[in-house]
Amino acid sequence: MATLTPTFSLTSTDVSSDSLSLTTTDTLSVTASTNVSRKSIATGSAQSVLGSNSSFSYVYLKVISSTNSASWVQVLLGGDAKFKVRVGEFLFIPLYNSQAITAEAQTAACVIEYAQYVANV
Repeated sequence: MATLTPTFSLTSTDVSSDSLSLTTTDTLSVTASTNVSRKSIATGSAQSVLGSNSSFSYVYLKVISSTNSASWVQVLLGGDAKFKVRVGEFLFIPLYNSQAITAEAQTAACVIEYAQYVANV
């Protein structure tokens, strides 16, 4: 069993009349993981990122680069578009088992970085 410690922070001095400073940290018990991998995602059709997860998992995905800074990746769960991730942005989501993740680049091809961590539940 391994431990994964995600930390998420939101800070701003100009998003509202008050300063924003939110941070949360969790300790997650995981039993297995995929190596952090990179993959080029093309435009035109969705491509497999995670064929299907057999167990409840935590998934990390970041759009690393593109030849066009306006490009973004549409992330689909079970064939339905759920997330829009721009170059430099990331997502970290808890994911029920039996969910396939696919992705399709918009505007120009993008390189993504991704990993899956199986929860110890």
